[in-house]
Amino acid sequence: MKRLCNIYLLLFVLFIFTGCAGVREFLGDVTDKIEEKNPPKTPEDTKVLPASSYLEKALEYEKKNELQTALFYMRIAGTLNPDSTKIPEKIASLKSTINYKARQHFTKGVKFCEKRRFKDARRQFLITLRYSPNHKEALDYLKNRLDSKKYLNYKVKEKDTLKDISKKFYKNPSKDFLIAYFNNLKAGNPPVSGTILEIPVLESKFNRFPIDIPIELIKAENLLIEKKCKEALDITEKILEYDHLNKKASDLKNSAYYQMGIELSGQKKYPEAIKMFKKVTPEYPGVKEAIQQVINKELIKAKTLLKEKQYEQVFAVAGKILDYDKSNKAAEDLINITFCQQGKDLIIRKNYTQALNVLNRANPQYDCVKKTISDVYKAKNKQAEVHYLNGVKHFLNEELQSAIKEWEKALALNPEHKKAKKNINNARNLLKKLEKVK
Repeated sequence: MKRLCNIYLLLFVLFIFTGCAGVREFLGDVTDKIEEKNPPKTPEDTKVLPASSYLEKALEYEKKNELQTALFYMRIAGTLNPDSTKIPEKIASLKSTINYKARQHFTKGVKFCEKRRFKDARRQFLITLRYSPNHKEALDYLKNRLDSKKYLNYKVKEKDTLKDISKKFYKNPSKDFLIAYFNNLKAGNPPVSGTILEIPVLESKFNRFPIDIPIELIKAENLLIEKKCKEALDITEKILEYDHLNKKASDLKNSAYYQMGIELSGQKKYPEAIKMFKKVTPEYPGVKEAIQQVINKELIKAKTLLKEKQYEQVFAVAGKILDYDKSNKAAEDLINITFCQQGKDLIIRKNYTQALNVLNRANPQYDCVKKTISDVYKAKNKQAEVHYLNGVKHFLNEELQSAIKEWEKALALNPEHKKAKKNINNARNLLKKLEKVK
């Protein structure tokens, strides 16, 4: 009886999410199950587990991304098979996925709303409700906040007051009450710096805006066609000062910076080009590819400098790439390869201390860094042995001072050289005895 009640409850939930068609499909399944449970007895008949059919349906709907329906069938499967440990895990996974996707689409909707792209925002909020029908924030946006009224969006500057803003937009500080009303603020309190305020656009007879935004947008567009990017930028910046979220102005601004980046890239001014591209919104078509192309050209330049052994210039170029793209592995690899090459050159010149100083600046996880550091110590020990043997020759020739100097050099290169330590002490003791004899 309890199991039957659970199925009726799930039937009611299915009606809410899928309508009559879903209920008919469910009832058809139940009828089939009843017929399967009490079929005409024949020798070929086999018994089918009731839960398996619903589990299959749940997985089928999950593949179609109809997650609420998938959850519904998964719950039926769980009701019919209460001893299963996997079904509760799957139910929990579906719930988690539903919540994640709902949050994802809701966030997109909010971003579209901030950009005044209400049609796109509405679609995202509706998708949110498809995953989570009781999502309060999405419902609030759909019912109360997707406003089609005309507003300009102003980003509050430091020390701005509502009267200052009212004077800026309406040439009349006494209209500050309008701004306060539409933004749920108290007229006497200053707005917080960085806040985006909605400035209502009044009827034309009440508006005395310092710029005519539609006309200025046309001017900026024409300037871009003429490739006068800086002049176009001046206009878009001015528009965005009054209407911070103006999409057309933002698009023109992006286009201006993009064109300037392309021009600088053509002049082989790659760092300057990247600076321009970085000022473009990352979603702007082609900008990611343009940045990557410029970075690739810079990497080629750095590799050429490495072949010429201009190490400091390699570090400068690769370092700038990492300033723009901290995760650029090619630039990081190039820096560490340069450290290794510089270290090897210093080993050849027997400048072991400087070689180690250079290699200690590199990433110790790189194989070439580990090997080159090992090569430094091998070379030091080998050179220490040369000085030790030279010291032995001087000692045999009774040139005690020269022997001590050679052994001291050996010890400086290899502080663990026991024979050098011992021989220095013996030679100094012998010198003392010779001085006493004299």
